[in-house]
Amino acid sequence: MNPLNFRKTSLGTRAIKIVAYNEWKAFKQNKGLLLSMGMEPLMSYGLLVLALSTNFSVVKIMGLTVSYRQYALTGVLTFFMTTQMSQAMYRATVDKEYGLLALKFLNGVQPWCYLVGMNCFPLLGLIFQAVILLFLGAITGGIYNLSWLLLSLLVVVISLGFWTSLGILLSTRISTYEKRDVIMTLVFTPVSFATPALYVFSDKLPWLVKFLVVINPLTYQLRAIRTVAFGKFELVLLLVAAFLTLGMMALTNGVLKRMPLKFSEH
Repeated sequence: MNPLNFRKTSLGTRAIKIVAYNEWKAFKQNKGLLLSMGMEPLMSYGLLVLALSTNFSVVKIMGLTVSYRQYALTGVLTFFMTTQMSQAMYRATVDKEYGLLALKFLNGVQPWCYLVGMNCFPLLGLIFQAVILLFLGAITGGIYNLSWLLLSLLVVVISLGFWTSLGILLSTRISTYEKRDVIMTLVFTPVSFATPALYVFSDKLPWLVKFLVVINPLTYQLRAIRTVAFGKFELVLLLVAAFLTLGMMALTNGVLKRMPLKFSEH
């Protein structure tokens, strides 16, 4: 086949199923990762949030008064979205390093199908962590309304697409796992903690923190999640979360369409 026709071959939406199935198999085989993922909700909510809740009893948000545990539980959910970005980066880096990305495109996997299918691995990890978090919340009074919280998980899943796409986008610019780890440290730490996940945004915050909160996409995703979790359903916030994901997917799709295809990084 002429290399110039690589990107013209298409399997259609069937490619999503093929990519997702490969990611599902990779997820099942990584038992050590499951243990690591299972520890995150135990550490972030089971230790940190429960410890902080002894000092902060209630939080006022969107005209409601909720317990700190209920407020922080939704914040912990957003931590899982950003940490799952590293899994998307890792899987995409493996594809690029060993020429699998070029092979997939050669065999008719379009970039947008690749993006959707690659969400499978991070999504499975997110669901696994969310189940543990919901169990912890249920036994500690951390759930405001179970039905609304479960509905808010749809917003979490949609927002995950932003971070998965960002991870894949970053993977097109990195060639080693060391660089990936550095990027995750530089991105995850400021993004996760410069958002009102575990604290309440107020005018008393330092101006630098306020600035980071305002420009942080996770801030708006968190607000969208909370507007559903606490039964407010503000349409503007939900649309912002959806457009953030669509915009990042469109940007990453454009980059994947134009990046040079190599069968080996070496």
